[in-house]
Amino acid sequence: MKSVWGSRNLLYKTVRDFFDGLNFLEVETPIIVPSPGTEIYLDYFSTYWLDHQGKSNPLFMRSSPELHLKKILATTKENRVFEIAKTFRNGGELSDWHHPEFTLLEWYQTQISFEDFMLQTEDLIRTVFTTFDSPFKLPNTFPRISVAEAFAKYADIDLVDEDPDLGTKGKQKGFHSLKVEDDFETAFFKIMLDVIEPELKKLKACFLYDYPSSMAALSKIENDHAKRFEVYIDGVEICNAFSELLDPNENLKRINDSNAKRTQIGKPKMPIDQGFIDALNQGMEPCCGNALGLDRLLAIAIGAASIGEVIPFRGNFK
Repeated sequence: MKSVWGSRNLLYKTVRDFFDGLNFLEVETPIIVPSPGTEIYLDYFSTYWLDHQGKSNPLFMRSSPELHLKKILATTKENRVFEIAKTFRNGGELSDWHHPEFTLLEWYQTQISFEDFMLQTEDLIRTVFTTFDSPFKLPNTFPRISVAEAFAKYADIDLVDEDPDLGTKGKQKGFHSLKVEDDFETAFFKIMLDVIEPELKKLKACFLYDYPSSMAALSKIENDHAKRFEVYIDGVEICNAFSELLDPNENLKRINDSNAKRTQIGKPKMPIDQGFIDALNQGMEPCCGNALGLDRLLAIAIGAASIGEVIPFRGNFK
């Protein structure tokens, strides 16, 4: 069996060879950034830069290279970029499948359809599993299930976006973690975790797509659905992909809305990366982007029980 470093080295080589074959450009973006992300529920590592005048300038450890990769697409002629990126999330994320420091593979391609981007993602995963002669056997094709279909099939719930009674409906179905006072997102994720994800595990691997529009983040909304997909392998979420929102004003509105919701739940507002908005104002071609957890992918590919087996020096966090 390869050492943890040998396995990671082979993984990175496989990823680079895959994208090199598709004429992607590997790039590097900053780890310490003025704005770490736009997510409502995430906690971030904060730091500061002390300038030559002794002034403290707040900065953060990135949770994703998303904003900077989009800046590259918007301000250059590059149309296919990827990064193997060290990323960070605070707030106690230490478990079998979570770690405060982790490795994301994030890639973007312009002028590719949502459906073709799914196929590309599946092809990448199969390539990795083949390289490692994985003991985990993927299905011949990854089933595609919309979020609404999953709720109807596995939870017997007709999902309505921002339904204030979703917690009540879940409790009436006998889902014991649900509370009548749960807001829509809380109830949604409880049902996903307790009811739907165990069913997805039975499929070996699948796509879950078309999320409620209230969960669009920075993805496009079409036909009242967020054009997002996630891949689950053995019941574990591996990636989160968007058909990307291009309009700078709508991006700014979404970020402001996220900050407002952070305030409502007692989390601090995050600074807005004005450089990201300025870049979008230069115009970005239609594109798709994906953030894939390489630690999770490697762990499942080699048959490990958790990412703890594939992250060197994980004992730094106790």
